[in-house]
Amino acid sequence: MQTHFVFRQMESSNALRGYAEERLEKIKRYFADPLRISCTFSVDKIMHSASFDVTLRNGLQLHASEATENMYSSVDMALAKMERQVRRYKARIKHHKADEGRTAKVKLGVIAAESVTDRHIEEDEAHLPAANNHAATHESAAPPESSPHIIRQSEFHAERMTVHAAIMQMNLLHKQFYVFTNAASGSITIVYALEDGNFGLIEPQPEGQQGQGPEANRGQ
Repeated sequence: MQTHFVFRQMESSNALRGYAEERLEKIKRYFADPLRISCTFSVDKIMHSASFDVTLRNGLQLHASEATENMYSSVDMALAKMERQVRRYKARIKHHKADEGRTAKVKLGVIAAESVTDRHIEEDEAHLPAANNHAATHESAAPPESSPHIIRQSEFHAERMTVHAAIMQMNLLHKQFYVFTNAASGSITIVYALEDGNFGLIEPQPEGQQGQGPEANRGQ
């Protein structure tokens, strides 16, 4: 078992490290397999944030974080949140096995908000050649669109799993949505949490079935 500690905007603290390790024992007791744990502590003005990431041998990941005005309270609240989810899925976590097969690569980007505002688009149009500006003013011509400004970009492999496992993984990470490779179809699929407690599902349809029936546009 490996535990890695990171301290940001604060001095390293052996007392805090020891306290977190003691509290983590309640999480470790649920798993016989070795764990990889990352603990991040940071301070921003009066807020003290504690974040924990746990990776299990079967590929599942756990995450929880909290921010309060006291770091020890943040640790307690974050790990209590993690333990609630672990207890909820205890049996399924224990018997979960990673699905074998090809995983899809996903590109993740962050677009600058100002690059997709009307003002920014108008400024781009003002720098177009005169001929293009003339065309843009024609009633039947759609205004040209510039490429959005990508602030940063990364790639990751979407884990291969069933829809049920993806929903569990989303909840264990405390996320609102989760992108994965569907073990049944091999395609990129997204599950997401709905306000009524149910879950949404977005997945591509095979060629020839797109647009058929009232289910085609559900969730859009």
